Amino acid sequence: MKIRWLNAVATFALFSSLVPAHAQTPKLQWYRGNTHTHTLNQDGNASPDTVVRWYREHGYQFVVITDHEYVADVAPLNTLFGAEGRFLVLPGQEVTQVLADPTHPDGKRQAHVNGIGLPHTVMPIGSDEGVNIAKGITMSDTYTRNIGALRQAGALPQVNHPNLHWSVRPDDLAKIAGPFLLEVWNSFPIANNAGGTNEKGETSLSTEELWDVLLSRGQLAWAVASDDSHDYLHLDDFDSTRPGKAWIVVHAPELTPDALLEAMRNGEFYASNGISLEDYSADRLGVALSIKQPINPRGGKDNRRFTTRFIGKNGRVLAEVAGLKASYTFRGDEGYVRAAIVDSNGLRALTQPVFLDSRLLSSVGRRAVPVTPSR
Repeated sequence: MKIRWLNAVATFALFSSLVPAHAQTPKLQWYRGNTHTHTLNQDGNASPDTVVRWYREHGYQFVVITDHEYVADVAPLNTLFGAEGRFLVLPGQEVTQVLADPTHPDGKRQAHVNGIGLPHTVMPIGSDEGVNIAKGITMSDTYTRNIGALRQAGALPQVNHPNLHWSVRPDDLAKIAGPFLLEVWNSFPIANNAGGTNEKGETSLSTEELWDVLLSRGQLAWAVASDDSHDYLHLDDFDSTRPGKAWIVVHAPELTPDALLEAMRNGEFYASNGISLEDYSADRLGVALSIKQPINPRGGKDNRRFTTRFIGKNGRVLAEVAGLKASYTFRGDEGYVRAAIVDSNGLRALTQPVFLDSRLLSSVGRRAVPVTPSR
């Protein structure tokens, strides 16, 4: 993928911050990775080396091991499988927070959070009782405590599968300050990414709609697609929790833990469960992208179709474009602009929002300037 610098304004890919072109000296590369991965150290069914080998052999450049309440020592894995500039294993953990809630049909709700780049285990609230169920506390408070602990340890927080068991509501995430990752697409078979309404007429937002709520409130949430992989023995069963269903592609100067974490923290990546981008650019005037032409695995021409929707504040569809190329010119009143791409088989890709406000000035610490559209 290429990134173009237009009108002397350098914009990080998928990008939320605009900085002078001369400030961008490193040559940036694209790295495909998975941020939610389990092994038999917890509830996966394969050893860490088997898991890491699968990702290395299937076109990934990095993988984060995120077992429940267990941080794997990735040094031996990088000794065996790591390759400078080509493949890297990052440490992590899924903090398996559960909250007692008698109003929920299950009597509890899930508030799981990944810590990416976590050096040591962070235990959930209530784990001292051996059950990981917090009582007498709100969902919002569990996120505040657990995300604070992850950040203090130097890890990047990722809110996992919000619609698993219909657990997470917008207000539960309202107090999260600073940039964090949100699993807008989790490949676990019961993740309920699309939302829905039950027989009582109770409606839960899709995870993408939830993302727009957070963005529209002024929060810095970056969309992630991930495997949440557990099953490495039934790779022919698409309905299993097998790997290879979803990923992110990170734009970073090098394949190192620090560079990847910095890029993810700044939203310099896109999320996908099957669509690849060929090109993306943004400047003061607007955004443009092109989709990589897919290859028909059976030979012949691949004739799938693509639609790109440019989406702004409150989830408003600003424009819809068919084909492999799409662009959008800023008007100035959108709040933010992001792209959601879908193909005729239902596969998706999501770019991060370009903010038309100054929310990044204090949150990311870069010399960012707000986008000033040409009217």
